Amino acid sequence: MKSELMSQREIALLARVSKPAVTVWRRRHPDFPAPVPGDHGQPLFAADAVVTWLLQTGLGHAEPDTLRAERSMHTLAAYARRHGGRRTIVVLGAALCLRHLAGRALPADPLPLARRLDPDDELLLHELTGAPEPATLTELIEQLIEGAFDPWRSCRFLLSSANRLGWPELTADALTPEAVTLIRQVADLPARLRAHGTVTIADANAGSGDLLTAMLSDQDRDNLRVNASVADDELARLVRQQMFLAELPEFHFDVRAEALSDDFADPDLIITRLPYQPAESRDALTDLNHMEAIADLLGPGRTAVVVGPASSLVERLRDGPAVVRRSALLRSGLVEAVVRLPGGVYPARPGYPAALWLLTRDPIPTTRGRVLLADLGGSTLDQPTVESAAEDILLWRAEGHRRDGHDPRTGRIVSLESLDLHRGAALRPPGPASVTLRSRLAADRPALVGEIEHRLAQAEQEAIRYAGEHGPLNTGAAQREGALPPELSLGALRTARRVRQLTGHRLQAEHVGPRGHHRVIGATEVLAQESGRWMDRLVLAAEYPHVAFTEPGDLVVTSVPRFGVLLDDDGFSVIEFPACGLRISPGDPLTPRVLRALLTAARNTARSPGAVRGSRLRDTMIPDLSREEAGRLDEVLRRLDERERLLHRQSSLLAELRALTVAGFADGTLTTLYGTNS
Repeated sequence: MKSELMSQREIALLARVSKPAVTVWRRRHPDFPAPVPGDHGQPLFAADAVVTWLLQTGLGHAEPDTLRAERSMHTLAAYARRHGGRRTIVVLGAALCLRHLAGRALPADPLPLARRLDPDDELLLHELTGAPEPATLTELIEQLIEGAFDPWRSCRFLLSSANRLGWPELTADALTPEAVTLIRQVADLPARLRAHGTVTIADANAGSGDLLTAMLSDQDRDNLRVNASVADDELARLVRQQMFLAELPEFHFDVRAEALSDDFADPDLIITRLPYQPAESRDALTDLNHMEAIADLLGPGRTAVVVGPASSLVERLRDGPAVVRRSALLRSGLVEAVVRLPGGVYPARPGYPAALWLLTRDPIPTTRGRVLLADLGGSTLDQPTVESAAEDILLWRAEGHRRDGHDPRTGRIVSLESLDLHRGAALRPPGPASVTLRSRLAADRPALVGEIEHRLAQAEQEAIRYAGEHGPLNTGAAQREGALPPELSLGALRTARRVRQLTGHRLQAEHVGPRGHHRVIGATEVLAQESGRWMDRLVLAAEYPHVAFTEPGDLVVTSVPRFGVLLDDDGFSVIEFPACGLRISPGDPLTPRVLRALLTAARNTARSPGAVRGSRLRDTMIPDLSREEAGRLDEVLRRLDERERLLHRQSSLLAELRALTVAGFADGTLTTLYGTNS
């Protein structure tokens, strides 16, 4: 079976290292796979051999499971190029079901086994009849299972890779993992199973079945029923195969190519997407009619989570019938929450803004006449945002409107009468979400404003005391006479052992976060002159035992993407490559403040637009100041830093006061008395 070829850049991406690291591996490790002969224009390597070598040596930063999955992917891609992506996925999906039914590796010709185990062609016989290269199916299936551990995970991996295999239409309506997580948390399937024992899930537009399989993950499948409909028979069989591989009992699911089955006519939970319509022909009334049809399927206490186009569900409507239909749906009392989702939740349709509606037949009485509106359009749909939005929705559904209830952090609870529904106004929470305080009640804003004003007054008094003690700033600057100080490079400073260079370390993204014990300083932090990334000391000790920390007064320097210098006053930080550190030797005339200032003012640090690379750090030239002159410059810089610190504190408090005041005025919870000095 022919394996796919990989370039050095693709190997670097797979192993999560830089391209030069692959070059080093080729030079230092004789057993590194040799390039495949041929006129390719660049060295190409057999993907299977490269992945096997990475698994054996443990080099790189990729997890073994990822490598095994990628090995399968490269082999599958070569198969798909010969026979087409759609046919590959259909055949392999059926072969995975046959492997699961048989409980053993497939024979060289799987068709007789398929006829025996699926005589009525309910699951897989049609797909395996005339399958290309049947002798290779066994190896392909075993590789898939080895990378994903079981047939169901193998099938999910196969379908998620449809775009790479040449069938992008299959995942055109797939949502991002974060959006799927939000739907799962809002649906709260575990609570429904505890309350009702058995839950029927329905999806009237199942597509590739991604939402249904996400709902089945980590659940008690013996108590679940699935009812789904899709666009055509081939997709219906593909979704049916997934339900089978998820080990749902045979009579617990029904997937059809037309309407939902009457055998599961009373779903407890509907998870679905509205059918996609191109922008040129998109009709809001059609979308809202679909939404009404979904609402009609809900019995008392039943819930639907629906994702659809934002233009129909939350934006301003201009079509009269659509305005009437959306107003009727909202006034019916079925709609509990409306969430505008960030852009890009449909990766294959980046220009398709989406929204989520949560509907429940007969919700708790305290929600009547009100709806939760959330606008995540300006947010990143990361884990904290998903958890906050889901918590807001679940608490709103549980307790309804209460004066002492939960204050939503991602939206607002508004009355339907205030939404101007008869004019088709956009469904937005009052006040932009980006400036709404997320952690305190709106009633606390006046107290918070007063607290900041008090801290600002203290900062102003501290600045006045400093000016009284030290007087006006006077550096005593005068024209210097005599010969100019000689220049020397950083390389010369290192050779003379006046400065020691500290190596930057390659860190994995998952090991760095917003909390920890050791600050991480990379190129981004150097250019921004601040750091918000940290690393846990236990992770550091386990994964990077040879990392050396900075000391107070060390400099962190980078030349990528442009030159920058940061003074680490606190020390005990981790330097991230491509940044590096500089440590001044004890007793040297240079001080950290002076060296930072001289490097910042150096002339040969910029890169011209047409240059392939900028000047090297060791070639950076600075004046070699005498001990006396370096001491004078350090004293001036110290006094400037003290005054800058006082001004920066006042500037930060003013910015915080501005944001707090604007947030209060924007959402109508704050005003002032007469004027700013009353």
